[in-house]
Amino acid sequence: MTLRSYIKMVKQPNIIMVNYLNSKPFEYGLKKSDNEALGHNITKATPAKCASSFKEGKADIALIPVGGLSDITDYRIISNYCIACDGEVRTVCIFANQDLATCRKIYLDDHSRTSFLLSKIILEQYLHLDLEYISADISTIDLAEDEAILMIGDKVFQYEHNYSHKYDLGSIWKKWTNLPFVFAVWIAHDNVSKEIEESLNDALKYGIDHIDVIINQESNENLDLYYYFSRNIHYHLDDDKQEGLKEFLKKAEHYNQLPAKNI
Repeated sequence: MTLRSYIKMVKQPNIIMVNYLNSKPFEYGLKKSDNEALGHNITKATPAKCASSFKEGKADIALIPVGGLSDITDYRIISNYCIACDGEVRTVCIFANQDLATCRKIYLDDHSRTSFLLSKIILEQYLHLDLEYISADISTIDLAEDEAILMIGDKVFQYEHNYSHKYDLGSIWKKWTNLPFVFAVWIAHDNVSKEIEESLNDALKYGIDHIDVIINQESNENLDLYYYFSRNIHYHLDDDKQEGLKEFLKKAEHYNQLPAKNI
């Protein structure tokens, strides 16, 4: 039996992925690579929806932020690709209008459990600061003098110049651990075959190889994404990034018993 005839006999997987700007190359590869094994059963959703769909068996494969792994028991990390940084990430930052050490309160963006956890780990275990944490929709927050705010995602591009102090969590993590930080990984149920995983890798590689298309599509006169996609965001889940992921899972156990397994 040829690989092509085998693929036709296998159910095409349901794939769900986080709907972030930095996941656009993956989305492009999945939709444009014309991979017969994967099909086009692709859904974009919030991190919480990705996790719940995977847990309920509605998705066979998911791109999920690593902070959501604690809610899932039946999974394995697959693919040669991830969403990570190796130093400055730019879109996961703490902002304030004074030195962070003098702040008493921090508002944490409620859209990302991973960044929420990373902030607490860095603030408590590395900087040894004792701040009051408040989960909030940060679009409604007007900072007082002794307050800070965690901001993630595309909104950082718009608001990063509104504050006098910026703390890039990717840079701080790198300085502390000398390791990259992994924000999101691809996971699958055990019944997803190696053939499907290979097809997923091929599709994701296609997207990464065409990242210039994403840059042209998403950039505008106020936002040049070349540096962001070519320098801030890293996509290959190499040995150093696996070590960085293990280190995060280990440090996160203190907060939510995040299982450091399946890596």
